[in-house]
Amino acid sequence: MTIHYQLTLIGPTVTVTHSDIDETLPLHSVRLTAGESELVVVSTEWIDRWGELDEYVLAWLLEHIDLHAARSRPGSRRYDEVWMRAWREANPVVS
Repeated sequence: MTIHYQLTLIGPTVTVTHSDIDETLPLHSVRLTAGESELVVVSTEWIDRWGELDEYVLAWLLEHIDLHAARSRPGSRRYDEVWMRAWREANPVVS
């Protein structure tokens, strides 16, 4: 989700930190940070539910990223339609 966001839009920063880089995180997990908010996703909690995880992470990101402060990335070879649709909904006049 975050890679598609970064390839499609220029906007508020979202960082992803893996547990192999940050020892304070649970084993096999990632921390997503957007603004002052963070979400820790532990892979063992989502085994066999990857589709649900995508929806969950997308919903969390949409709650914590101000798409009014974003713009489409010029020169991107392929925009992610999920992010473009969310951006258009947040910025109907710009679209």
